[in-house]
Amino acid sequence: ATQAHGDGARGGSGHWPMSLIVPVAAWPAPPQHRVSALLATTLDGSEVVSGGEGGEVCLWGSSDETAPPGGPGDAAAAAALTPRVICLGHEAAVVWLGRCMLEGHAAVASLCAGGHLNVWDPADGRCLSASPAPLLGGAVATAAAAYPAGGDVLLGGEATALWRVRLATMERHVAAEAEDWCVALSLSLEPPPAPPPSSSSATEAATATVATATSATTATATATTAASASAVDAGWPRVHAAP
Repeated sequence: ATQAHGDGARGGSGHWPMSLIVPVAAWPAPPQHRVSALLATTLDGSEVVSGGEGGEVCLWGSSDETAPPGGPGDAAAAAALTPRVICLGHEAAVVWLGRCMLEGHAAVASLCAGGHLNVWDPADGRCLSASPAPLLGGAVATAAAAYPAGGDVLLGGEATALWRVRLATMERHVAAEAEDWCVALSLSLEPPPAPPPSSSSATEAATATVATATSATTATATATTAASASAVDAGWPRVHAAP
């Protein structure tokens, strides 16, 4: 993967600054892409983004060359997808893909099982930001969710904490503690419920509801744990994690 250089501002074409580093990849045989994650999007011509078990991220666009306009195969051609770009940067299976914001512009974020997080330009697949080390401290990453109004992502996995990561710098801090592992995440902008009059001031912050597997080794039974989120900044969306 390549890292874009420059001050982060887009050029006149609306794309990120071009990098002087040219990636070269060679395969002894056509690459195999076994899909492990999917994202539907309309960002800069990429209608679908897929992640593979080998760590690759593929940008797909519609193909209009299968049949001439108005021909018998026109409808099928309009619905066909063609791989545009293969992005290389992960060494483990991709477990999550999401639309995110980086420096005020829409991009695609990917998380692999090894805990590395990358941000890609959806127009040409260049890597705009990448975590230099696993973000979960060596634990297997299983889920993530992008904050709708900012350049942050929430991460979870085989660890008893949820981490909030700033995509531009890859800095992280604990968003909530849990009693068990997390295998799925979603974010909601619903305001937290008003605390009862007798509650302490620590509960006035947003709360995090974490539904996790009841055992670190068994993800069949489920339990719901309400975790205190006094460490979470006021105004953060509520956190939902489901096994």
